[in-house]
Amino acid sequence: MSAWVYVAGIVACGVGAAARYALGLARREGSFPWPTVAANVVGSAVLGAAAGAVATGAPEWVLVVGGAGLAGGLSTFSSLALDAVTLWGTARRWGAVAYLGATFALGIGAAWLGWLVTS
Repeated sequence: MSAWVYVAGIVACGVGAAARYALGLARREGSFPWPTVAANVVGSAVLGAAAGAVATGAPEWVLVVGGAGLAGGLSTFSSLALDAVTLWGTARRWGAVAYLGATFALGIGAAWLGWLVTS
């Protein structure tokens, strides 16, 4: 694989991280972490789409740039974990459970839909 593919993956990761940061600015202190849910769901869809495209003949760089780069920069397991712990620790246990369940269900669904669209 060309060095330019890795450079493009790094740039895409930066774009994804900047988008995640911008989404995070929309969140108010103490509110439900919808921006993190959105980032993870969109990241799952992008990764599913990239993987589906490569599985049906697209060049492998699509997975490096779109999957590892853009989706990897956009989605965030560490924020998911911190948000869940924060919700739980501030006695919003049902919020933590709903957050984890919604993120899991919507993320799997988005990855599946992304795969279907491109494969």
